[in-house]
Amino acid sequence: MPLPLVERSEKEIADTISKKVKAMKDVKSCDHLSVRMTGKRLYVEMNVSLDRSLSFVDAHKIALNIEREVKTAAPNARVVIRTEPYQGKAENIWELVKTTAESVPGSRGVHNIHIQEIKGKLFVDLHLEVSANMTVEQAHDTAEAVERKIKAANPKISEVIVHAESASDLISRELTGVETELESYIEDVARGIPEIKRVHGIEIRKAGDSLHVVLRCHFDRGLTMAKAHDVSNRLERTIRSTYPNITRIDVHEEPD
Repeated sequence: MPLPLVERSEKEIADTISKKVKAMKDVKSCDHLSVRMTGKRLYVEMNVSLDRSLSFVDAHKIALNIEREVKTAAPNARVVIRTEPYQGKAENIWELVKTTAESVPGSRGVHNIHIQEIKGKLFVDLHLEVSANMTVEQAHDTAEAVERKIKAANPKISEVIVHAESASDLISRELTGVETELESYIEDVARGIPEIKRVHGIEIRKAGDSLHVVLRCHFDRGLTMAKAHDVSNRLERTIRSTYPNITRIDVHEEPD
């Protein structure tokens, strides 16, 4: 007869919990699982990755089920569960590249990130935005720093090609008035879409005759991430139909 959970070693307890959690529906992975025993009290902490299409409410329900599963074997356990949307390998590398590149001094952001895997090695191609006031030499040095930092971030990254370009400048509302007009239009459009709770943090940048819009869009916590993305695309299409000189719109989706 197997020993009760509280009478096993911490490693045995962790292995048992990990197997139970990973076998549960919608759980993609269970990481950073730690178990410690203080007297007869068991303390369990873990990170659990869940299907990104789940609503915030469903994710919370799964976390409660995991906690109940642990407490079935150890009624006095103190359980802490952190849930996060599951990201596949390619998404994780993409986020790593973006975050790393944007952390380099002189970087004003990156876009058009392409990652290709060949024979176990990763090849990265991206566009780096730098200040329009930088010299060619300064831009070159910044691009090289981005390349070095990305390679250092993951040993599988074999080659990084960085295309440096002038970052768009923030429109001056005092000079043009375009920013105020466009902000008001975006807010009006958002109010007409029921799924959008509010928009804020609208930034409008200009490069030549083209505009680049950045905004934060809040949704109901129960809305799936897939649905939120569809709504964001609808908002983007509507804005572009009125302002065809907008060449890029970045919508950051957040729970309200």
